[in-house]
Amino acid sequence: MRIGVVVLSGCWDSGLTTVLDVLRTAHAARQRVDGNIPAVEAVTVAPAREPVVTAGGLLVPVDRTLDDCVATGDVDLLFVPALAAQSPATLVDALMREETRAVRTALRGWASEGRELAAACTGTFVLAEAGLLDRRHATTSWWLSDIFRCRYPAVELDMSRMVVRDGSIATAGAAFAHIDLAMSLVARVSPRLAKETASALLVDERPAPSVGAVTDYLADHDQLISDFETWARANLHRPVSVTDAALALSTTRRTLERHMRERLGTSPYAFIRALRSERAEHLRATTALPAAAIAQQVGYREAATVRRLRTGR
Repeated sequence: MRIGVVVLSGCWDSGLTTVLDVLRTAHAARQRVDGNIPAVEAVTVAPAREPVVTAGGLLVPVDRTLDDCVATGDVDLLFVPALAAQSPATLVDALMREETRAVRTALRGWASEGRELAAACTGTFVLAEAGLLDRRHATTSWWLSDIFRCRYPAVELDMSRMVVRDGSIATAGAAFAHIDLAMSLVARVSPRLAKETASALLVDERPAPSVGAVTDYLADHDQLISDFETWARANLHRPVSVTDAALALSTTRRTLERHMRERLGTSPYAFIRALRSERAEHLRATTALPAAAIAQQVGYREAATVRRLRTGR
């Protein structure tokens, strides 16, 4: 998964750098976990190629322009971190800047093709201002919930959860929710990789007041889903079923399906299918194996099945 992190001038340094650190740590951890897991790559994106200055004065190089992303489709998801705003008035000022208007226009073009979006903290206002959250469930920073409701009455604001996903769009709450949202994106690629990333970034046995706040991901880690992923990756070469997985993990099919639905928003069958597609793409790119041989290695009898995986039909 290639994630384009949208960099706006005057953005919060912590939100931007946190997202980049989580995604880059996941990318580095991938080989330790399983080299077959798809790469998680972060690229910086802005309306123009010129470096962008953050609220704290950091100079951020830009890897791609938004127009390039929309035109080429070589980025899977666009992530809008927080805008620097100390009050509702300064936030509205930031939303009205020419640069932000250009971003909103580009995001509407991006979303019109069903592509994925994410935003955290005040970055959620950029999506809402573009009309992309209308008739969707979303969340935002707690101290701006009132102005959000007044400004965007068509959005179903949910302040009970830190990360809210509705279809192709995910939103997160206040500043440090950037971690939660970035971790949720990594978990969609691989729960095991997310656990390894969280361990690398967050685990420290030394006591500190912030430990409870930053280790929520690990406390909420679902071991059944991690075990299911491990089992599925080890058995992709066989024509296995969800019932086989449940038996191997000493659970019921209903329990496994509930955990997958609640934590990842998908089914065990769809997850196995995605892993097979991922493995087949990897073999296509790194070996000279014919399609029939690749099909056998990912648990299918016919090469045509693998081709259908690739096209989504």
